[in-house]
Amino acid sequence: MSPQQPSMLLTLHALRLLGFADTESVAARFGQDPHDVERLLIDAGANGWASRSSFGGNRGWSLTVSGRTENERLLAEELDSVGGQAAVTAVHAKFAPLNAGVVAACSKLQLRWLAEGSQRHDGIDEPTQQTFTQALASFSDLEVRLTAVLPRFSGYAERLELAVENAATEPAWLTATDRDSFHRIWFELHEDLIATLGIRR
Repeated sequence: MSPQQPSMLLTLHALRLLGFADTESVAARFGQDPHDVERLLIDAGANGWASRSSFGGNRGWSLTVSGRTENERLLAEELDSVGGQAAVTAVHAKFAPLNAGVVAACSKLQLRWLAEGSQRHDGIDEPTQQTFTQALASFSDLEVRLTAVLPRFSGYAERLELAVENAATEPAWLTATDRDSFHRIWFELHEDLIATLGIRR
């Protein structure tokens, strides 16, 4: 991703999508310069929008309640400025049934592997596999529509495709939380859509 102009919107939004992250990760999410992002995060901290803390031995940033509110204000302003409300709403309507299928498939796999106690996560049945591949194919078309109005949505389909490819030899890539798995990317995508539209889960 090519470097973008430093932006409080992208910085706060990256924090929302990542949850807890160091400066480099926040900057990398939307291709911003880490030095610019560090200054923006310090400003966000001074405004009460972000807080810096340690978690599990790692030091990073997270969004505060007021930071979430400011992020939503900036997202609404962005959406209005490009006249993208109708386009993103239409994509979300198409995304909702895909989301239901992916969430059900992920839950099915997680419960099955938990019951089996499998460390290798073997045995994905064909219908479940198709749920992921079809969701990817469908979203790839939706991403084109999204990026036409909001370029920051680019990259999701590519990441999902890589997760599916990796899952062919290591099924954990569909649901694992310790990597950029299909489920993790999909959850982030869902959060991005509803945040952009100002919808609550």
